[in-house]
Amino acid sequence: MAVAASKKESPGRWGLGEEQTGAGRQPQCRVCGDSSSGKHYGIYACNGCSGFFKRSVRRRLIYRCQVGAGMCPVDKAHRNQCQACRLRKCLQAGMNQDAVQNERQPRSTAQVRPDGTESNGESQTETPVAPLVAAGPSPRGRTPVSAARAPGPGTLTPPGHHHFMASLIKAEACAKLEPEDADENIDVTSNDPECPSSPYSSPSPRGLDSVHETSARLLFLAVKWAKSLPVFSKLPFRDQVILLEEAWSELFLLGAIQCSLPLDSCPLLAPPEAVAAGSSQSRLALASGEMRFLQETISRFRALAVDPTEFACMKALVLFKPETQGLKDPEHVEALQDQSQVMLSQHCEAHHPRQPMRFGKLLLLLPSLRFVTSERVELLFFRKTIGNTPMEKLLCDMFKN
Repeated sequence: MAVAASKKESPGRWGLGEEQTGAGRQPQCRVCGDSSSGKHYGIYACNGCSGFFKRSVRRRLIYRCQVGAGMCPVDKAHRNQCQACRLRKCLQAGMNQDAVQNERQPRSTAQVRPDGTESNGESQTETPVAPLVAAGPSPRGRTPVSAARAPGPGTLTPPGHHHFMASLIKAEACAKLEPEDADENIDVTSNDPECPSSPYSSPSPRGLDSVHETSARLLFLAVKWAKSLPVFSKLPFRDQVILLEEAWSELFLLGAIQCSLPLDSCPLLAPPEAVAAGSSQSRLALASGEMRFLQETISRFRALAVDPTEFACMKALVLFKPETQGLKDPEHVEALQDQSQVMLSQHCEAHHPRQPMRFGKLLLLLPSLRFVTSERVELLFFRKTIGNTPMEKLLCDMFKN
């Protein structure tokens, strides 16, 4: 994910962070200067940078610096802005690629493939309908969402809809938050990787950084999901941009709920107005009302235990809005929305036959995602990461990357 770099350069943006090993001082991450959680791949590093490096090497990702100079600042505040420069600094700081390749695959991400073969690199994202949910913390100890099989050609889905459904499921697999991506954002208080603690238990600075970093990743994956849909990429380019600008906050919230990011206990959900001096009572009441409504919406999703195929159809429903102003081909968008609705209905009938009201309940969840404005979502989850960069520019950069 490349974002235009700030014109202000941090003092030591390409200097290697010194390891502070004096008594009572915690070593710093040699990549971004954040607090280190121990040695990773040969150097002291934080969980965010070590996880980013691991993901980049395992998937053999190639990044491009959008600024072009290859000298974007890579520090705690800007590390998510340019992946190309972040990876370059990881290598410059001394991270060992061979250590990643020789590392045992984490138990949480190991999967048995039907053909008994192992995939590597980008091919990992092609797993058809593997569990589409990250292994995040689940509410009340319950498994967050169970994987479901998409209807095949011989089931209730008509041939005309089957290819669309298949593309939705494939897009989910290509743009899911991997368990390792979620794990890298856990705020580790000890150097023992087996003893993580949730970053949402208290509003610590490191916990907030974890939430911001995971949020940026989820937004990037939401854009990637849309781009992975053939029916979306065939729309006029202007329509693609308009639809994304209209739906980004809903897609982000659906992704956050799906991967079990515990938004209802997240310290970010304390409205900024609550800590701002001089805030009016009416403004504070409005902000608190929005947050309370969002928490209620999350509880409703959890109560229904929305499955991955339903999430895919719901994302399509919020993306393809024919009423969006400025569309060049609203009729085509309306047809895609209709198909998404039919597929959701048929999936509910086929996989939840004892819940005849399920389809209607799922549809009624969607308007609640818009009750919290996109401006509020941007303020809560992205303002610290992108600063004053307009969200439209960020989406454009992600879309072109």
